[in-house]
Amino acid sequence: DALWQSGKAQLIVVYGRRRVGKSSLLKAWIKDKSGLYWTATATTSERLLRSFSEALYLYKNPKAKTPVDFSYPNWESALVEAADLAQKQKVIIVIDEFPYLIEANTEIPSLIQKIWDSHFEKSKALLTLTGSRVGMMEKHVLSSRGPLYGRASSVMWLDPLPFNELHHFLPKYSKTQLVEVYAITGGVPLYIKMFDDSLSVLANIQRELSSTTSLLKGEPYFLIHEELKEPLRYIAILESLGLGKRQLSEMAAATGIEKTHLIPYLKTLETLRYIKRNIPITENKNVSRKGLYDFSDLFLKFYFRFIAPCQTLLEEGREKSVFKTIEDNFDAFVGKEGFETLCRQWLIAQANQDKLPFSPDVIGKYWDANVEIDVSALSKKQQALIVGESKWTNEKCGLGVLQELNRKAEHVNKKFGYHVNKFIFSKAGFATPLIERARVEGVRLVGLEELLKS
Repeated sequence: DALWQSGKAQLIVVYGRRRVGKSSLLKAWIKDKSGLYWTATATTSERLLRSFSEALYLYKNPKAKTPVDFSYPNWESALVEAADLAQKQKVIIVIDEFPYLIEANTEIPSLIQKIWDSHFEKSKALLTLTGSRVGMMEKHVLSSRGPLYGRASSVMWLDPLPFNELHHFLPKYSKTQLVEVYAITGGVPLYIKMFDDSLSVLANIQRELSSTTSLLKGEPYFLIHEELKEPLRYIAILESLGLGKRQLSEMAAATGIEKTHLIPYLKTLETLRYIKRNIPITENKNVSRKGLYDFSDLFLKFYFRFIAPCQTLLEEGREKSVFKTIEDNFDAFVGKEGFETLCRQWLIAQANQDKLPFSPDVIGKYWDANVEIDVSALSKKQQALIVGESKWTNEKCGLGVLQELNRKAEHVNKKFGYHVNKFIFSKAGFATPLIERARVEGVRLVGLEELLKS
């Protein structure tokens, strides 16, 4: 709304992965304002021009019927007409799925740049370009090589919903169940809507496996074919990652793609926020050779961990076998992917509020040949570390958890000489002996309620 209140011409770019809710957000934004919302589709430039022309006509003449076969003679005329709408009053003009328009007419970005400089910039228009095909948005709208570079007054990458918004969709679910949903969906609204909170999370998964139209079964292939050239290579890479092949050499062996050829594909997947390259928090990310790849998109993680390897079983109608595999490994998956992610997010939130023992430079993971610490933070300047243990079990944490944490803390202290602060995160809480010992040793205990506090 600050952009709306400015009264100046604004070129706004909103992008993010498909299904994250961009269209819903923008429609809600213009609902009580003067605005034109138009969505491009996968068709020819001529048909898109006619559709856009009709939308402009109806905006200018809301009580009239569009003349048969009405269309501006060309895109330049249509865009000039759109700019003229905002010469005297503020108007939001949203072009959704902008990459489809570029695909149909590659001259569109240059044309918009021309009309922006000659007409829009002097108006009160809020021209908003949005799209889900991240690669095309970055190449044609945001890249320094593109004609629109430097003209956007606001660029918004729309992330999935944070965990504390899930209860609005699923009010009957407990916090434990919401963590389970988060581990599967990553907070993407459309995927959250797959769940019925009158059923358990696993019952929902079982139902989705039996559905021929479930997003859980076919969505990732659609995303990849929609976004990327050479989709089969990208799918092979993601399938190998789903099977636990996290090193470059492992992925090369699994996919048959040479390591040197594999790197550009991985960088593209990182740009799309589908995967990430983790390094130990003590390493320099620019030079470290200890990187391990993993999914950053939790929905894709779930899919390529459980669904993709079982496609043959699903095609044979053996959904029960697939569900059994998911059921047997579900708690471990939720603990590793959902709960640990939320623990690290909690550390970030605490750091932003200056509530940690020190101000960390980086929050993430640490590992070496002897230990693996999935919740950790580091300040090299203050020579301080956080070493965290997270437990997603139905039993309260006891002294054994602290003993294991102490072993890891002693190891990193000897290796780096940093002061170590110890944290334990637990789904089920803490046994009395652990609470008493933690008080003596200065160990921070964080239960589910505190962790997930809004």
